[in-house]
Amino acid sequence: MTGKRHVPKFRRAAPAVRREALIEATLKCLKRYGHDGASVRRISAEARVSIGLINHHFPSKSGLVAEAYDTLASSLQESIRAQAEDNGVSPRTRMSLFFRASFAPDLLDPELFTVWVVFWSMVAHSAEIRAVHERTYGRYRSLLEKLLGQLSAAGLAPRLKLRAAAIALAALLDGLWVELSLSSATFKPSEAIAVCEDWVDALCRGGFPRLHRVASPARRRPAKSRPVKRTDPRP
Repeated sequence: MTGKRHVPKFRRAAPAVRREALIEATLKCLKRYGHDGASVRRISAEARVSIGLINHHFPSKSGLVAEAYDTLASSLQESIRAQAEDNGVSPRTRMSLFFRASFAPDLLDPELFTVWVVFWSMVAHSAEIRAVHERTYGRYRSLLEKLLGQLSAAGLAPRLKLRAAAIALAALLDGLWVELSLSSATFKPSEAIAVCEDWVDALCRGGFPRLHRVASPARRRPAKSRPVKRTDPRP
């Protein structure tokens, strides 16, 4: 008769797995309770770990929230980028794919907006959150610059001031996303996409001249000075 093999009830997870579980638990608590309600105790209970383990992996609650912000923002940006970077279509179609991905149902989840508001509210008060915001916004703007630059390179748009154009388009996208998240009854995602499409079409047709690169006029060489012919008869 063989005895049953003893299986431990709990197993020590790898540090990376623990960190991932804590980040996921943080996002869930932020969705349910907001920043003030997402206490370290609640997060540890959601992740089923001790409070001491949170302190072991993260220097502070702000550090944990910053990591959650970075993880969520990077995941969403990667999802949008993957859908937009289709080399088998034209640059203009890639831009349309970007717009559709930006207003997909999973990005219009009210709970996601709640978490984003928490992150934005902390930018002014937390250096860690501010650093994540600047880094992730920079990646987002770079992606827009790339897509806009492809339009110009293909001859579909004038030469653009890519940084300024990307900032303008990002502001339009963010504003529409915020309004849709606050009230889905105001307008539909398809209308938001149409507004973005119209904006890019206008840009391609020469609209928004302040976003265009103006070729600097060629430098004119100074005329060579000619000797002045003396008319005075005096020596």
